[in-house]
Amino acid sequence: MRILIHCPFSSGGLAEHVHYQARAFLRNGVEATVLCSTDFLQGRSLDYPVSRIYRPLQGRAKPRGLWRRGVSLAKKTAIYLAIQWRLALEIWRRKPDWVLLDSYAEYLSPLWVWPHLALARLRGVVYVANIHDPVRDFVVGPKWWHDWSVQLAYAPIRVGVVHQHLTDRSIIPEHVSMVEAPVGVYDLQETSVQSEEVRKTWGADIQTVVFLSFGFIRDSKNVDLLIRALTANPEAMLVVMGSAQSSTNKPLSFYRNLAADLGVTERVVFREEFVPDEALAGYFAAADFIAVTYSGSFHSQSGVLNVAARAGRRVLASAGESPLKTSVLRFQLGEFVEPDNADAVRAGMNRLCRQAKGEVPTPEADWEGYKAYASWDRNVGIIKEAAAALSQRGSQSTV
Repeated sequence: MRILIHCPFSSGGLAEHVHYQARAFLRNGVEATVLCSTDFLQGRSLDYPVSRIYRPLQGRAKPRGLWRRGVSLAKKTAIYLAIQWRLALEIWRRKPDWVLLDSYAEYLSPLWVWPHLALARLRGVVYVANIHDPVRDFVVGPKWWHDWSVQLAYAPIRVGVVHQHLTDRSIIPEHVSMVEAPVGVYDLQETSVQSEEVRKTWGADIQTVVFLSFGFIRDSKNVDLLIRALTANPEAMLVVMGSAQSSTNKPLSFYRNLAADLGVTERVVFREEFVPDEALAGYFAAADFIAVTYSGSFHSQSGVLNVAARAGRRVLASAGESPLKTSVLRFQLGEFVEPDNADAVRAGMNRLCRQAKGEVPTPEADWEGYKAYASWDRNVGIIKEAAAALSQRGSQSTV
């Protein structure tokens, strides 16, 4: 069986997810090729075929001036539509058995979905989508356009992959066969980076309890609540490693100014830098806890949690009903607190600090149980079984 995996994003959670899925498919006897951007996971050694055909989606800083912003938005829209149409062309040309989308996306679907719908109906191509966030409550444009876009974007899809059971099946059309597949634990390379040296560069001594917020900085990660929590936890410090994901999110300067206003500048370290794979283990080992404090609108899984699991670092977490919440609570991977609540984040940080200092018992995390549950081979095995069943029946999409 041959599968094309579509991933226009260069880095971040979606790119990492595709990377591990592609590797697992090859291990499980599926011929997988990733259609990706020209700068997909640059510097990473890839042991699966890639075709770098897309222009990068991730853009630069927000341009100034109304005209320039309009031009920038028009360019990004054109790139996005070109990627979707190019994907359809590649499917028609390469004739795969299945197509796996890095994520479900409804944006502007009335302008690009038609060739995909034709390929699904007339050629019998089985479209599979990683549905990381099935709750599509972020509305772009008029409500009628949003609802139509959601409906059309689902039309070619035959298999939807979610990370835990949906309590409300009605949010996804009935023609989509739903399967539950956990996000696997990420690998960490052996590193020569010493955690003690990293802590020194952060200004942390042996008594300091370090919380690490890693990855793209988005408003939904509630970094501001972590900074506010430091005011009540003088033994704690926060290391923020990452950059703003897009111009629609608060810039790094917002968090710097907040730390200054609250008088905790010396205990907040910002590192806007690229961390190579071979150094990642050292950085996670240098932290005492990993912060994944998402907002209540977050209903997915966190890639950072799966790096933390490999490193054996417990988390301070929050989110809406999600695989993240389920995993942290089920396997006791850290402190889960009420999302978007400054008092809850402050109290959760305090409990972890007290555990780190030995003042209260530390619950034992079930790392091995979580790793057995969150397996990439299990993830792709479930997808493979569902897609193969549809291929054998020669099913066709219906709207």
